[in-house]
Amino acid sequence: MTDPNNPSAVPSQGEPGLNPLDLVGDLDDADDSEYDQELGRRMGIDAMRVANGELDEQEFHEKYEEELIAEFGDDYSPAEVMRDE
Repeated sequence: MTDPNNPSAVPSQGEPGLNPLDLVGDLDDADDSEYDQELGRRMGIDAMRVANGELDEQEFHEKYEEELIAEFGDDYSPAEVMRDE
């Protein structure tokens, strides 16, 4: 459950009627971006799952590693959590 006194609190995925995409405003404005908006949306939802303890941080990074390399090429460097392998 979100804390109305803490605006930075991450909403729980279990809240009835909560659509995480509603929290980020109008995403259609970013359609002209050179970057993959769907990748960003999926990562945002999974980041909330990490914050809620529903997904392990290592699993999150493993899930998106290849897509991030493909999207950003040489501009992407793996997260610190991935360097420990």
